[in-house]
Order: sequence, then structure tokens, then C-alpha cells
Amino acid sequence: MNPERLAELEEERGFLLRSIRDIEAEHAAGDVDDADFHTLRDGYVARAAAVLREIDDGRSSLIPKQHRPLWRRVAIVGGTLVVAVALGVFVADSAGQRLPGQSLTGGKPADEVAIQLANARQTMGTDPQASLEAYAKVLEIDPLNVEAITYAAWLKIIIGNQAGDQQIILDALPELQHAIEIDPTYADPHCFLAVAAGRFLTTPDAELGVREATACLEANPPAMLQPQIEQLLAELTLGSPTDSAPPTT
Repeated sequence: MNPERLAELEEERGFLLRSIRDIEAEHAAGDVDDADFHTLRDGYVARAAAVLREIDDGRSSLIPKQHRPLWRRVAIVGGTLVVAVALGVFVADSAGQRLPGQSLTGGKPADEVAIQLANARQTMGTDPQASLEAYAKVLEIDPLNVEAITYAAWLKIIIGNQAGDQQIILDALPELQHAIEIDPTYADPHCFLAVAAGRFLTTPDAELGVREATACLEANPPAMLQPQIEQLLAELTLGSPTDSAPPTT
């Protein structure tokens, strides 16, 4: 990408961020009704996410590519299909549910968080590396954003499972536990921790799996996920063999 095009995209990004702030201010003042506000803001956020991805791609084309860790390479080559299947239900379902980590209000940081979350959700099933990078950017702005902590950890667990690398999985488990500490009422980290403990560890941790599967079900998980967590809970409770595959649609 040539520098002139990159400059144009940077200018458009600034315009979109200003537009998001303006529409939020107008909505707060009562000048824009709820329906128009959500339509306009969602459009601005989606376009801003697309522009941001194009800017990132443009910048990366101007500098030498750096060596990426094995788990990131695996995410692109071997993990894409598994991640798409395992996470599609969560992404699709979460759009209409309460999302955690939205305590930032007004101003550029909140705009950036919204854009990066949209970017992460859109790329989760097709480009896990890009999704992880977007979640990392969210955490730079808002280190306690529970959605970013949760889904970044889950992506790492899927990637570790695909690579046959238990250490990646073990390193990601405390991140899910951290998300639970921040917001115990958020179902997703409970669900993911249950699946990781019961199905991804070389030696399954049935006690942890049962505890977290129970907490997941009590926290009102996505409807499409509930039967699978119930099945996992039954398997762990009865001590029956568990599948090595992640939740599927």
C-alpha cells in the first residue's frame, strides 16, 4: 500500500471516530432516537473496523515481516476450521446478549474498544491471529475487559489443542480464571474453562470441569451451548470418556 492511500485511511478513521462520538452525544441529548442511534453507530463501528484492518495491513506491507511464534502460525494453518466451528455459536449468540467489559463511556478509548471488539468478533472464525491481535489492543486500553480476556484465552486453548501443546493450554487457564474473578456472572469463561478442563487436558480435571460446567449453566449461557455443557457435565459426573473435540454447532 502506498503512503498516500494509508494517509487517506488514517483520515477516514479519524472521521469515523469523531462520527461515533458525535452520534453518542446527540443520542445522549435526545436528538437521535434509539433505533436511528443503533443503526448509525453500528454502521460507523463496522466501517471503522474495516478501515482499521486495512490500515494494519497497509502498515505491515511497509515493514519487514517478523517471525511469528509457532502457536500463531498454527492458528492460521491448522486452527481456522476448528476455531470457526468451536466459536461460531458464541460469536453469533453473543451479539444479542450482555457483553462484559463495557464500563468505558464516551471519548476515544471507548470508541477504540468498540472498534477492536468488532474487529475481533468478525475475524475470530477466519483469522484467529487477527482476532487475537485485536483483543490484545482492547486489553491495552481496557485491561479488565472480560470479553477480550475470555476469548483471547479460548483462542489460545484451541490453538494449543491443535498444536498438541499442553503448555499453551495450561498457560491460558489462569486467564479464564482471571476473567471469572472480574465478573463471576459472565457465563462464557465458566463454559470455556469447563471444556478445557474436561476435554483438552492430557489428564482431564473432572473436579474443575464439573464446578465450572455447573457455574456456566447457572450463569445463563448461550442457548445453543447449553445442551453441550449439560452433556459434558453428565460425562464428567459419571466419569465416562470425553471427546477431544471442542463444542460444535
